[in-house]
Amino acid sequence: MRNRIILIGLAVAIWAGLKAIDDLVTGPELLIMLGILLVIVITHSAWLFCAQDEWQRKARKYVRHKLSRRARPLLQKGKIGKFLAGRKPLQFFAFRRSPGRLPAIVNQDAEWRPWVDIFIAAKNESRVIGTTVENMFKLDYDRFYLWVIDDCSTDEMPQVLADLMKRYPRLRVVTRLPGSYPGKSAALNDALPLSKGEVVAVFDADAYVAPDWLNKMLPVLQADHVGAVQAQKRIFERQTEWLPRFQDSEYAIDTYFQVGRDLIGGAVELRGNGQLIKRSALIDVNGWNNKAITDDLDLSMRLLVSNWDIRLCPDAVVWEEGVTTLKALMRQRRRWAEGSIRRYLDYIFPLNSPTRLSLVERLDCLAFTVYFLVPAVVFLEFTSEMLQLLSGTPTNGSFLALGYFAVLWVSQVNMFISVRLYRDMPLAKAFIHSILVTAYVYGHWVPCIILSFSQILFGKQVSTWHRTEHVGHTPSNV
Repeated sequence: MRNRIILIGLAVAIWAGLKAIDDLVTGPELLIMLGILLVIVITHSAWLFCAQDEWQRKARKYVRHKLSRRARPLLQKGKIGKFLAGRKPLQFFAFRRSPGRLPAIVNQDAEWRPWVDIFIAAKNESRVIGTTVENMFKLDYDRFYLWVIDDCSTDEMPQVLADLMKRYPRLRVVTRLPGSYPGKSAALNDALPLSKGEVVAVFDADAYVAPDWLNKMLPVLQADHVGAVQAQKRIFERQTEWLPRFQDSEYAIDTYFQVGRDLIGGAVELRGNGQLIKRSALIDVNGWNNKAITDDLDLSMRLLVSNWDIRLCPDAVVWEEGVTTLKALMRQRRRWAEGSIRRYLDYIFPLNSPTRLSLVERLDCLAFTVYFLVPAVVFLEFTSEMLQLLSGTPTNGSFLALGYFAVLWVSQVNMFISVRLYRDMPLAKAFIHSILVTAYVYGHWVPCIILSFSQILFGKQVSTWHRTEHVGHTPSNV
């Protein structure tokens, strides 16, 4: 009810403001709003691109002047990211919030080796949990326990875990009882008081990481003001069908945005799989929110308003299984969309408080809120245009088409840059692929966002949390 009242109040306030503008400037209110939103989106995209472009130029300059000649052929081929990845002397390229918001050398002489508790909340994951547990115990880091929270599984997973415990002494299993509060957040909260580590890592049941994953992530978490670090997410490369490949490119644009937000000092967000969180930060925000349908986004907002920084470590990759059917995709993204919108409504007042967030963080949050508003405004204006057309009233269809073209153009440019930077695609392939992926993104996100707004406004309650089904793709060669 609270979110519904806030959303209705915002809609009424915006509509009143637009009507006042319309009295001074002749034109339909929704088109005026669409124009304002487009200006915000374009400005934000340019801001993120300029920050990354400057970082790339500084990285290239460092390679030219400091590294051996072996790096230069890779540099000329645009493979700077591959060269930098996994090289300990270059870990300072993990972004640090310096006054200029650009990478600076981080002093890593002091060895920080905290005890880590790895949490995996799982329900009926017998097809993937064995591979994931085995992968975690290949980590090149010996100071951790692995906690698997069995969330009332009814398949063979309890027996699989029992067999694994015989092989791995540092594996702990938390068995939730029937009737426990449902959801991933509640499962993680059950394990938190049982563990004692200084750092908590959270993975999904299908996660796969390289042995040096913790060694890359922990230095980024070391600073006192940093509460959490997120890794780059990827889809298993062995999943060659078009739907998982498009999801991997969608993750590329997410990485592109997250890197940009980190560089400008914006509001980086957690992504649920492949994240490190300091226990002190978790305790400060009272753990995970059991009522949230997107535990990661809700936690991101509460860390942000509690003055904890969240960072991104793009060189540390967590691989996961992509969904393979459109039904599963829509179910997953429908939950993500509603959770994304609700977290902004839940924390709208502290997010706009100058005592809690910096100006850059507030502007960044505003811009990403706009990304959810644009599809809804376009849909409302399109519906209005159709009604006017049917009634014989003159329409403003050309202006709407121009605005929609601008939205697609901005999205297309962002997608093209992201697959070039983070998927190493050749120029021609990246151009064609980015067009297809942009169509795929709008094809499922627009209806998901509209349905989420409808659920918040007219639904009786928050949508039920549903886990993503994993079919057991092998992560071999990821």
